[in-house]
Amino acid sequence: MTNRIKTDVLIIGAGSGGLSVAAGAVQMGADVTLLEGHKMGGDCLNYGCVPSKALIKTGKTAYAQQHSAQYGVENAAGVVDYAAAKDHVADVISQIAPVDSVERFEGLGVRVIREYGRFISDKEVQAGDTIITARRIVVATGSSPLVPPIPGLSDVPYETNETLFELREKPEHLIIIGGGPIGIEMAQAHVRMGC
Repeated sequence: MTNRIKTDVLIIGAGSGGLSVAAGAVQMGADVTLLEGHKMGGDCLNYGCVPSKALIKTGKTAYAQQHSAQYGVENAAGVVDYAAAKDHVADVISQIAPVDSVERFEGLGVRVIREYGRFISDKEVQAGDTIITARRIVVATGSSPLVPPIPGLSDVPYETNETLFELREKPEHLIIIGGGPIGIEMAQAHVRMGC
């Protein structure tokens, strides 16, 4: 059976952009529906800004300890327990996740549907067994990592920003391809942690 919903604003994607639009629109009195088929909070919470900053803090702390002798601090080796650093990242994400949660947005009055959507007309989106008709539709689906077509890359283990934070063992070597914010932050954090 197909459910039908009419809404003022339909937002596809519950990352930083989609959540901001949803919160703002519902506060202005709009009937808001939010679709998210993956993780609430999107890249920023799960694979970008938040975990990156948490890992930068670990790297910065290790670097400060490794260079503390110049300030008269002795026996500060700054050795990083990589698995513990990743636990720190997970803890930081879990502390911030409630701000981006289904429960919070439903509490604000946003209808949250945990499905992917596909357009079936210029004003209609199908999400699972629900058809949503909206006056306005915001597509805030974010991005996904691009794995460049480098010969031999598929023959070796590689990570993306979506998998790097799941590693539990410190890599012996790490090459970052890409000079965007997350790439630069991950390069700096990992070199400071001894990679």
